[in-house]
Amino acid sequence: MKSFAFSFCLFALGSLFGPQLKSSPVFALDDITVSFQGPGILNVPVAIALQRGFFKEQNLDVKLILTRSDVDRAALVTGNIDFTLRGASTVLSAARGLPVRMLFVTTVKPFWALVVRPEVNSVKELKNTVMSVAGIAGGQHIATRVILKKYGLDPDKDVVFKVVNAGSRLPGMMSGSMDAGLMEYGEAFRAKKSGFKILLNAAEHYSILGGAIGASTKKLREQPDQVKRFLRANVRGLRHMQDNRSAALETMMNWLKVDRETAEGVYDLAINNFAKDGTIDEATLQGVVNDQLAEAKIKDVLISQVTDFAPLYQILREAAFSR
Repeated sequence: MKSFAFSFCLFALGSLFGPQLKSSPVFALDDITVSFQGPGILNVPVAIALQRGFFKEQNLDVKLILTRSDVDRAALVTGNIDFTLRGASTVLSAARGLPVRMLFVTTVKPFWALVVRPEVNSVKELKNTVMSVAGIAGGQHIATRVILKKYGLDPDKDVVFKVVNAGSRLPGMMSGSMDAGLMEYGEAFRAKKSGFKILLNAAEHYSILGGAIGASTKKLREQPDQVKRFLRANVRGLRHMQDNRSAALETMMNWLKVDRETAEGVYDLAINNFAKDGTIDEATLQGVVNDQLAEAKIKDVLISQVTDFAPLYQILREAAFSR
């Protein structure tokens, strides 16, 4: 196990899914450390790849490490981690000149739903209400502003924004201290079961660079075969989630710690958010990247400066890997 100069939580997913994994291959497995944001719907395809043994079939022993995004950037460059599941952080690092690239796109859609009180039937009815956001000028705040403007409200005058941490929004609505807000799908369905209403899916109104796979240029240069094996397992996990709803729900119940009803609701909201096979058309991706980098006051960055999809395209072209 590699040593880290920072604190982290190691998710021993092998012990969680171990009984369902296939037998180990004859050859020794490569130890792979992957940083991520924590268990969530965004990373269910990776959880499926772990559960179904797709990584071990590629001779990879993958461990997920929970890190902060600032630590993540340095660890990827130094080689303390092999891959990251953070898209925004990887692109920002590459745009600032760090030797990292995004190799695979999981989604450019937010996994948020707008939750309101049961008597609210339209966005326009949110005038003069208190709306929760994760932070001012963050992704949820920007998405909320876009949605309000789309339906004719002025976000600077018609609502009051209140910063509320994830997990505290449902209690806030129940106490009456807030009226509406974007919630991650799991929290949104808990709110629905408590009597509130899911008014809309933010993914239909806003794009953001979320899940992806990033690696250092050194990793790409020195271990191209390992990179392709890692990507191949991730593509299989993504396809399995899209093609096998029942199996995906079982993984989600374990991964997200939710009941089947919630898993079904989250799956149905989320499934169309995922990119097909880790790819997305360049024009769409360029627009999303431009919007994200604009928040960091970075302009005129081409997709080729922050991505390297060559290994992914290569494995997708392989005849044995076609659908």
